[in-house]
Amino acid sequence: MNYGRCFRRLAPVLKGPYIGKQSTPRKPDTMLLEYAMIAAAAFAGALVSGLGGFGGTFIIVIVLTPVVGPKAVIPLIAVYAICSNLSRVYFYWRTIAWKAASQFTLASLPGIYLGASFLREISEPIFLGFLGMILVLILPLRRYLKRISFQPGIKTISGLGLAFGFMSGTAAGSGMLVIAFFNSIGLSGPLLLGTDAVIGLANALSRTGTFYAMDLLDQRLILLGLFMGIVTFPGTWVASQFVRWMRTEVHNLLIEILILVSGVLFIYKALWSVWF
Repeated sequence: MNYGRCFRRLAPVLKGPYIGKQSTPRKPDTMLLEYAMIAAAAFAGALVSGLGGFGGTFIIVIVLTPVVGPKAVIPLIAVYAICSNLSRVYFYWRTIAWKAASQFTLASLPGIYLGASFLREISEPIFLGFLGMILVLILPLRRYLKRISFQPGIKTISGLGLAFGFMSGTAAGSGMLVIAFFNSIGLSGPLLLGTDAVIGLANALSRTGTFYAMDLLDQRLILLGLFMGIVTFPGTWVASQFVRWMRTEVHNLLIEILILVSGVLFIYKALWSVWF
């Protein structure tokens, strides 16, 4: 396999401070270092998602937003999420609530198109602020859903599925809604992670097709997403070895801190772009 050719095809998509702005060609070892950093972020994201069902995409957002831009990150994550969720489906196959997963997934499909349409029309500063607000506001929502322990009916499933679909079309980390929802009705451990993985896989496939049809996802982003996705399998395998005995309280607290910090930073960057 010609790895040099693969790297040359992937390189034009990267437009961050280290890639795409140099006036002279970069050395091969520099390119390898950059892709090693991206692969490390993908591995860490798969590890975090494999342990708690959410949070991994925020690592990808933090690493890649300065590289490809905030609007390109969401379509890129859709491709990455296909591999990430596929690996979780494989490792948690025996513990999936198929009925609940299918109901929630069907309800989310219309929202994906609406969210992708919204993403296509807004400017990057507005989108960055929107993304930051979602990250900040989703924390109290998750805690509230867990505290009240509500028992959902078909209307609740449809409404939350639609909201999840819309948010997944516009913002990373919307899988937290799925985790919060199913955890509040009694799913936990491998059963929760496996069910979330099925929903996430179907959602990622739908998002990828929608983004591609709307010209928000090109071949270079697809290649980069698949490059990252390959790394998710060892990351998820490592996570699956810990998930049966690891305490989730500390992990959830760390994820919430990461989400809050990311949201505040995105809002700050959006305001900075508008004012300065």
